[in-house]
Amino acid sequence: MINKVYLDNDGLLQIWVIGDQTAESVREMGEKASIYSAQLRSQGRPVLVLDNLIKMGGTTSGARKEVARIARTLDFDRAVMVGDSSALMRYGTNLMLRAIGRGNTRYMSNLAVARHWLLGL
Repeated sequence: MINKVYLDNDGLLQIWVIGDQTAESVREMGEKASIYSAQLRSQGRPVLVLDNLIKMGGTTSGARKEVARIARTLDFDRAVMVGDSSALMRYGTNLMLRAIGRGNTRYMSNLAVARHWLLGL
């Protein structure tokens, strides 16, 4: 399966993480996300990121480090990572988000709730 990075009809920058991830696969997603982020900024639009982890497989330590680097450097207004509701996934992702130090990021286990939060509905 192939990861996807695109702008949806609501202007959300969607990142679909599919299957096992390496530093290289995460870096590629980050590069695409940066291009879309710059496009939204040039249009005067907010950058709202929906990072869908529901179909994600295993990750290497390099992949996790790359996620942290991208999360610290990507230009965005709000971001939400959506994954399963397991305690391990919630704990690990929230720990990483705290370490990154950006208060405009969240972890959620429901796509509809995540979209609602991002779009401010």
